[in-house]
Parts: sequence; structure tokens; C-alpha cells
Amino acid sequence: MATTAYQEQGKRWTRKALALRASADKRARRLALRLIVALTDSDTAKRRLERVNVLYGTTYEPETMLVEDMRTADLGGKLGIYAGGSLEGAPAQVAALIADGNGGNLLALEALFGETASGTVPVTPPTPAAFNTTLNGPNGSATGVTLTASAGDSLKYNELATGGSAPASMDIQVAGRQVANVVYFDRYTGQPFSFTTGGVTRTGTFGPVVNY
Repeated sequence: MATTAYQEQGKRWTRKALALRASADKRARRLALRLIVALTDSDTAKRRLERVNVLYGTTYEPETMLVEDMRTADLGGKLGIYAGGSLEGAPAQVAALIADGNGGNLLALEALFGETASGTVPVTPPTPAAFNTTLNGPNGSATGVTLTASAGDSLKYNELATGGSAPASMDIQVAGRQVANVVYFDRYTGQPFSFTTGGVTRTGTFGPVVNY
């Protein structure tokens, strides 16, 4: 039996939601592991500076306030438990038949699913006249932004000296294939950038996933 437009819309929205959930889980898992490693390195640095202070009578602060707060909250241990309890990633999928409704007619488009009256949400912002900061692949880092990409790739953006410093991550994809990852302070969320790969420059805004 043929499915109605309502049911096809339901399946399309479900696929979008599941794909985003899988992508978010992947990014969260990668960032959790990176943070665990960073906190482990911070613990080693703390013990080294404590030893230096004892040996040489110095008074170096053994750790930063941020790391101290994370250690006190046992964030690294909790992340390890969370990641270990979800080794298989996203929950297994159970096929669900979408019952017909709304007379078989489409529901109104929803921005939550990336839809507007024209059918898609534009993802390319106007290009600024110039960006004042450039990061080059394979690894570049400055002003709260870190690029991991291929050699020859570059990311340009405008430095923000103030604002939030919570960690965020962005995957840059071309035709569905990931070509770069950017870890950045959340102050950059929604800010414009340009990314060059394979000699082609594209524009976008900082966010979880940018797909060209």
C-alpha cells in the first residue's frame, strides 16, 4: 500500500532527527575523550609544579581555576563512566510504522527540522569584507579556535577577545564527507567564517555541523 505524504514527511523528519542524534553522539564522545586526556595532563602538571615548589621553594599555582573546578567535581571520572556505559554509541533502532493522520496531508513546515517556506534553511551567511585570523591545516590553533584538517586547508574568522569560553565543536563536511573539525569557545557560535579546501573557499557560521 502506498504511503501518504503525511507518512513520508514523518519518515523524513525521523531520519533527520536520528542522523543528528548520531552526529551529536559522535562529537560528544570525541570531545569527552579529549577532555579526559586534557584533565589527565593537567593532573601531571599539578604534581610536577607541586614537586618544583617543594624542591626550590617557589609558589607556582599548580593548576588553573578552571581545571581545579573540574577536578573537584570529578568531571574526568564522570565522563569516563558515561562513555564506558555507552560504548556502543547510539541506541539500537526499532523500525516504527508511522500511522496515517491529518487526512494524509503534509504538516506545516518546521524550522526545527531545517525547513522554511522555501524548503530549506539557508546556511551560507554574507561574506565579511575580511577576516583577521587565519588557521592552517593540518593543525592550527589561536584565540580559542583549533582547526584539524588536511595540509593546505585554511579557516578564516574574526577573533573575539571576550565572551563565553565553554568548549564547542564543529564538523565541516563537503558532500556529506567530513573534511575538518573545529574546536572553539562557544563565544564564536553563530559567527561567520570561511573555509578553504581543495582550492575552493566556502563560507558558513560556527555551529555543530556545516555541510556544503
